[in-house]
Amino acid sequence: MNLPNRVFILFIISLIVVTLGAIELLPLLKVEPSLPVRPHTKTEIGTTSFPRQLHDAVGNTLIITSNPQRIVSHTLGSDEILLALCPISHIVALSAFSRDVRYSNVVDKARTIAGQTSDNVEHILSFNPDLIFVASYSRVETVELLQSLGAPVFRFANFQSIADIKNNIKTIGYAIGEEQRAAVLIAQMERAIKIIQAGIPNNAVPPRIMSYTSDNYTAGSHTIFDSMVNIVGGINVVVEHGIAHHVKISEEQILAWQPDFIVTHAYQSKFAEARNQLLENPAIAASDAGKNGRIIVIDNRHFLSVSQYIVYGIKELFDGLYPTS
Repeated sequence: MNLPNRVFILFIISLIVVTLGAIELLPLLKVEPSLPVRPHTKTEIGTTSFPRQLHDAVGNTLIITSNPQRIVSHTLGSDEILLALCPISHIVALSAFSRDVRYSNVVDKARTIAGQTSDNVEHILSFNPDLIFVASYSRVETVELLQSLGAPVFRFANFQSIADIKNNIKTIGYAIGEEQRAAVLIAQMERAIKIIQAGIPNNAVPPRIMSYTSDNYTAGSHTIFDSMVNIVGGINVVVEHGIAHHVKISEEQILAWQPDFIVTHAYQSKFAEARNQLLENPAIAASDAGKNGRIIVIDNRHFLSVSQYIVYGIKELFDGLYPTS
């Protein structure tokens, strides 16, 4: 075979590989109720070793003696991750938020699971769970009582970056014996993020961005929003001023900082209302972002996500910053 023919064949192979990769990523670049993950095969179930140990952020240790078959999720983040990784038959209850169309990305799938959790300990234990996922923002009294009763509770505490989300996916995958599925899901996220970043215009001046909600909160460093801003090539104005975490700010600070874009979030049907509400604030209306109509509204389900669905929020932020790219 001569050189031109070899080059042509290599080109075709490369094109096929790239195309297959793009097809795999389509679900992450389109809003769908859940991310498709290949179905289990008989040889995969029960092949991983138990018992396993999990250590939470405050030093508690949970020993999972066997592959969990009765999982209870008390948070929307763990709901969404579990529904991407776990056989439905192994989930006995999800959080009430899983069916809330304002915040959940998995409403349809969640409705197939009868059980819904509450803050009532007796109610949670009535599901006879062999694994319970809670979070640092779960009601403290509920979590502590469950732990004191010896219930198999694992508490997630880190929600400060995209890296934290990926680590939480990995942790859930390990806990339920689905490391391979977790790795695939994380890889999908990473590939989708790379595709988004590839669309950033060459020589684009980094946009100066800040988040702002109707109750005067913004997000500084050590937040998922800051991770989103960094991914899309922006500068978080709040971080420029040494602010970390989520804090309230004054109208004077908005005028002093003069962001290029202000980002907020709302339910799908309330985007225009949310934008208008911000512009009713004299400081925002007088800012560069307000005067130039640079108010970006992101779907609640994606902006507030602490699961793989954060990728949609990143895409929506990108689309608002670079509408012609």
